[in-house]
Formats: sequence, C-alpha cells, structure tokens
Amino acid sequence: MYIAVLITFKNQIMRKIFAIFLVTVISLTVNAQTEKSTLLLGGGVGFSSTSFSGGGSSSVFSLSPNIGYFFAENFAVGGMLDFQSGNGYNAWSIAPFVKGYFGKDTKGKPFAQLGVGFGGGSGGGSTSTALQVRGGYALFLNKSIALEIAANFSTQTGYSVFGVGAGFQIHLGK
Repeated sequence: MYIAVLITFKNQIMRKIFAIFLVTVISLTVNAQTEKSTLLLGGGVGFSSTSFSGGGSSSVFSLSPNIGYFFAENFAVGGMLDFQSGNGYNAWSIAPFVKGYFGKDTKGKPFAQLGVGFGGGSGGGSTSTALQVRGGYALFLNKSIALEIAANFSTQTGYSVFGVGAGFQIHLGK
C-alpha cells in the first residue's frame, strides 16, 4: 500500500513538472517560426528504396534527428544524424546542413536542405563522404511546431538512397 501511494505521488510530481516545462516551452515559442535567432529542433522518419553500386536494392527505414539555428530570416544552419536500416544492412551519417524556407505564408512554407558530411555502414570498411539533399513542405501547426513532408536523396560510397518521409520541427524563439 505504501509503495502504491509513493508511486502515485511521484507520478503526480512528474506530471506537474512536465506541465510546467510544456507551458514554458510554449510561452517561449509564441512568436517563433523561421525568424533570425530561432532555434530549430526536430527530426523525422522515412521510407526509402536503396540501390547498391554492386547491384541489387532494398527497402530502408530511417531516423533523422537534427538541430539548427536561423542565422537569417528563413535560413538555418545546423547538424543532422541519419540512421538507416533495412534487409540486414545498417548505415549512419552525420553532416552539417543549410536549410532554406521560401515564401511569407505563416501557415506553411516549401523548404530545401543540403548537407555534406561523412558516414559508414555495416558492410565494413572506413567512413566515406555523404551527400544529403531534401526538399518538401513545412506545415505550421502553430507558431512553433511544423509537420514536414519531404523527399530526400543521399549518397555515400557504395550506395544511394531516394525516399520520402515526415517529421516534426520545433522552432524555439529567442
């Protein structure tokens, strides 16, 4: 009985802490989107078709977290990770990126992103140069959260990936 009360008490405290955190984040982001000095935090999941230079192809699922900073209105720089897995093959890459949003609409904007970094895979060997290109549309659900739908292309030595995906970006204001 004492343990059940203690667990309930801890859950109530955690809910209060989470609620305070959520209100703080929302209040800090009321006027954010793609303005200068805004922080970009998010990621996405995707489905891709991969073709290997030695022949063959496979279906690949990916997870891509990122963080960025708007150095100018509608333009951000940052870093991203990309983890891909499918048909017994795993790959990763890390890259700085430049991302541009186009248009003045506060409900949504098309975007393009370019990243050049390095990565590797479960096939062995050393790391190689990775090129990543994304383009899509960011639908702003409110002033600080965007749902992004995108097509992407990435290539490393030995394979290339073309796919589609979706993710969320949180735009944190000054």
